[in-house]
Amino acid sequence: YAPTPAGGLRLPSRRLPHYAPAGGKRRRAFSSSSPSHRHSPAYPDVSSRPFRSMLYVPCSNSRALQKLDSLSGGARPDGVMFDLEDGVSPLQKCKARANLEAFLCYQDTSSYFGLVRINKRGTEWYGDDVVAASEMVGGGGVRGAVVPKIESVECVEEVSRAFNEASGSGSSSEDGDNEGELVRSAVPLWAMIETPLSVMNVGNVARHPSLQGLILGTNDLSKELQVSPSTKSTSTTREGLKVAIQTTILAARAHKKVVIDGVYNKFADIDGLREEVLQARNFGADGKTLLHPNQIPPTNEILAPTDEEVEYSRRVVECWEEATSGEDFAGVAVLNGSLVEELHAVDARRLLERAAMIEEMAGV
Repeated sequence: YAPTPAGGLRLPSRRLPHYAPAGGKRRRAFSSSSPSHRHSPAYPDVSSRPFRSMLYVPCSNSRALQKLDSLSGGARPDGVMFDLEDGVSPLQKCKARANLEAFLCYQDTSSYFGLVRINKRGTEWYGDDVVAASEMVGGGGVRGAVVPKIESVECVEEVSRAFNEASGSGSSSEDGDNEGELVRSAVPLWAMIETPLSVMNVGNVARHPSLQGLILGTNDLSKELQVSPSTKSTSTTREGLKVAIQTTILAARAHKKVVIDGVYNKFADIDGLREEVLQARNFGADGKTLLHPNQIPPTNEILAPTDEEVEYSRRVVECWEEATSGEDFAGVAVLNGSLVEELHAVDARRLLERAAMIEEMAGV
């Protein structure tokens, strides 16, 4: 890509390959002439959708892509991050993009929330990745793009304008005084929070209207913060990362965005994984990024509402509805000696909705 006279990006125009595996049947075709969305329509609401497990899949590995079809029930991830960045060597970047384009043409990805992680701004692959991701989202194969090394709201703005150029939607600003002149991307964006600057600016980053979620890059953060990686599961796991993790979660909650915790590197150590997933749950994260399919079942289990939580939430809702239906309602209800306020009923309904969605997804 190259600067245009107006200071924007000249993104390459390209038609993506149309080919299928042996015996395959085309599901969808991508075209560089995607429909123009001049006003960048509102994104689908994902606030109640489960994001317990987000599996990284390096797109240079065709076998890993094909294996997604074999994952089912509790072993199916809630989300898949199709990786064109760190999981792919420089010599395989173009191959990885072509693999993903072909895969999405013939595979049904509706049973999980698919995202594509593009290469960072300033690399030779960024322009082609933006165009490809725009077409993939337009074709329904993925739901959004993950952008690495986001360190400021200006970074999000730059990427948003690049995606709008690629999709032909122009640079329309988000309506509303709160967002000012920030431009909403035609493609929903997810920001990788993986440097000290990312964490220091995450509150400002999270307010951008292009962002659906924040994803912690804890390996990069550990390197930048000079934190020694944990060699075993202990009660002080990730002690040096707690401030960064909790700051990111606070920013996500303040701006009503999804927040996903970073990976646990020792994919064969399920006990260690379980402790770290439990820590993420206690911190308030929506989910965890994963490196291997064998990490999916324990992660899904720990981050799902328990039977006891579901039952208690039902009782809270019933208690609240019964109390509010009476003429002498005093503003609070009582359940087993504990006060129940409207906020408790709202939380209980949210948990029940999430539990029902998890059950529905497990049966797909």
